[in-house]
Formats: sequence, C-alpha cells, structure tokens
Amino acid sequence: MRIYEREYNRGLRKLSRHQPAAAVEELRSAASSCPVGERKRLSRILYYLGIALERSGHSSLAVKSWVSARRLERGGFIARSYERLVNEYGMRRMPTPDSDDFCAFKAAQVARYLSKRGSGRFGSRAERDAVVDLITDSWRVLHRSGVMRGMSVQRKLELFRCAKVDLPFLFVEDAFDGSSQPIVGNFRRGAVSGPARVSAGDRCPCGSGLPFSKCCGRQASCVEIEFGSH
Repeated sequence: MRIYEREYNRGLRKLSRHQPAAAVEELRSAASSCPVGERKRLSRILYYLGIALERSGHSSLAVKSWVSARRLERGGFIARSYERLVNEYGMRRMPTPDSDDFCAFKAAQVARYLSKRGSGRFGSRAERDAVVDLITDSWRVLHRSGVMRGMSVQRKLELFRCAKVDLPFLFVEDAFDGSSQPIVGNFRRGAVSGPARVSAGDRCPCGSGLPFSKCCGRQASCVEIEFGSH
C-alpha cells in the first residue's frame, strides 16, 4: 500500500472516531503525496479533507477543498455531494436562500473594506465586529428595499460587489491617507454594473464543467479574504 493510501485510511479512521483535527493532518498529507494522475482517489481525499475541515470549524476552507475535489471528478458521489454542500455563490450552503445571499453580501463588502487596509486584515476583533455590524445593518436596508426581488444569483452577485456600504475609517492612519476614501452607501435600482465577460451561469473557462460562479468566479468567504490560503 502506498504512503498516501495509508494516510488516507488513517484520516478516515480518525474522522470516524470524531478526531477531525487529527484527520485534517492525515488527509492534507495524503493530498500532498497523492499523484496528480490519480484523479479519482485525489478527489476523494480532498472531499473528506473538506469534511474534516468543516468538523474542525473551518467551513470556508472546507469549501475550497470541495471545489478542488469537484474539479477532479465531474460526476457520481463527489458531484452530488458538491451540489448539496455548496451554494450558487460557490460558498457553503446555508439553511435558507436569504442566508446564502447575506453571506455573499457580507463577504463582498469585507473584501472591499480590506482592500483599503494596508495589511489586508482587520487590526483587531473590535474593528472586525464594528465593520460586520455596519454591513449587517446595510444588508437589512437592502433586503427590505425589494431591489433583489426576482434577481438571478448572477445579478445579485454583481449588485453585492458594486454596492458601497458606508464604512467610516476605523484606523487612524487611513484618515491621513489622501488615496483612501470612506465607502458610501448606494443601493439604488440600476446600480448594477454591466455583465462580466464571463457571466456567473457560463461554464468556467478552466474546463471543470462547473458554472463560473461555483468555480473560479465563486465568492470567497470572509475567512478566505482575510487569511488567504492555508
């Protein structure tokens, strides 16, 4: 038995024994050592790595693993599981469509905010909480406005990415930076920009067979935006 197969089997045993953190280590090692040509086996390793990550409290990183698994295996068990676990934004599926919309909106606004932050990260938990509270308040306004009624996921995502939430400076250095400007609220009808060259519903150019919005064009979660790949 090859090394990666032993690591894979150990990872599955640890998952079954409710040891997700230990399973993550075994499955990450298995994924690293599995030959690229073993597409089906590698897709299974990545799928269960996602399960272990989610059970360890890292749902955002789990989605990245499931996306990679789905790119390797287009049908069968992996494809069915992917549709069940991942929503149309390419994020972890929430209990309701409204929750899916909110998570996508929040992630898009966090990305906009952190793009103006030199480090690309929040400076403190208080800053993160304050920004998320403001985004949540803006979401309530947007949701009540009825602007999204009847919109496709593609149009919603375009709206989320171009809508500007009023987020004041929460760190002193930016107040003296002439290139940084506060973000201003704008939820008017017609504020959505023109369609992207590859729309959300188109097949992804990478050749995975997935819609663009669930593959290379998916909305990264707040955790992914702030901390990147791990």
